[in-house]
Amino acid sequence: MAGRPEVFDVLILDATNKQSLAATRCLGRAGLRVALGESAGQYRPHLPPSFRSRYCARSVTLANYLDDPAAYVAAVIAFAREHRVQVVLPTGDASIAALAPQRERLAEFGCTLAVAPDAALEIANDKSRTLEIAAKLGIAYPASVQVHGIDELRKAEADFGYPFVLKPTVSWTGKGADRCVPVDVLDEAEALDVTRRFLDTGAGVLAQRWACGRREGVTLFIDGGEVVASCGHVAHRTSPPLGGASVVRESIAVPWAILDASVRLARAIGLEGTCEVEYRRDADGRPLLMEVNARLAGTLENAIKSGVNFPLMIWQQSTGRHVDPARSYRTGVRTRWLHGDLRWLRENRARPGRPDSVSAARGAWAFAAEFARTRYYDYFDRDDLGPGLAELRNTVKVIGKRGR
Repeated sequence: MAGRPEVFDVLILDATNKQSLAATRCLGRAGLRVALGESAGQYRPHLPPSFRSRYCARSVTLANYLDDPAAYVAAVIAFAREHRVQVVLPTGDASIAALAPQRERLAEFGCTLAVAPDAALEIANDKSRTLEIAAKLGIAYPASVQVHGIDELRKAEADFGYPFVLKPTVSWTGKGADRCVPVDVLDEAEALDVTRRFLDTGAGVLAQRWACGRREGVTLFIDGGEVVASCGHVAHRTSPPLGGASVVRESIAVPWAILDASVRLARAIGLEGTCEVEYRRDADGRPLLMEVNARLAGTLENAIKSGVNFPLMIWQQSTGRHVDPARSYRTGVRTRWLHGDLRWLRENRARPGRPDSVSAARGAWAFAAEFARTRYYDYFDRDDLGPGLAELRNTVKVIGKRGR
């Protein structure tokens, strides 16, 4: 019938996130019709590269959730209802926070919001509450001090010495345009400044002893309390350098200590679906819990290339289908986000002598040598060239502006 709205199987949100593109490709290749949406304030001046994907059947610009979260939620619900969307899949903290309270409204017309249960989200998104559960389970994490002001900072200084790390207890509070990320501090003046900035966003603040070892993590898929898939990784570089998004990562066999702790923690929190549990080793090689991401994470491309199709599992679980388990995967698979690695190169040069920094020469060598080591790149796919070309154009424009 003429004028009848198109039907889409799934609406994937946060189209600027590279994991949204990876999920779009997986579900599109499975024969599903995928619509991609993004908040207007998150991508200007460039359209998200994922909008150029051959597997994006429809791109949708939504209201800016920073300026008007109610309008953003209303637009998502209206689109899902009009186009008979079966699953709405957000991949960012802000969109999850906005939409989680609306899952019953979506369910009224047969649509599932593919996020963890509310109670589990509340714990996983709060580092303090996550660490409380970890402590009860005997899972190690960095020595920590809850910070409210100068007295606690001086206690952290006495306990840890500088440098140490300041973390927001929650990454997204709804105040400001960006997620809050961990920051290293070298002296009291820096510590006070960072603490005030975090407190101004409405987040609590944790001071933690800096763990200097490698970053490891595991992505789990939990269905009815059973772990049906897992995929381990090591993040070789991140942007920002201290605890940011991984820009070079490699699949590894998950060490038993990490897998066991992660499964026990996820079950104790009550997580279902996909979650990523991150660790960092200390100077003695002991893995310490960093955080839990109760959503698809930026390491998704690495898991997919290693043979674990987490997006398809999300679709199967959300629509009441049998979830096909993944009992094994390839290790040694290395993936790279080129734009992010360029950003890491610039950030590293601006951080001489700080935690997780290397000399400019060593950084340049690591960046250049990666071209010989890595076969797979985020955004780039021979079967789907549009997003990679768009990402490359955006990267060239950014480099050109900074070179002027």
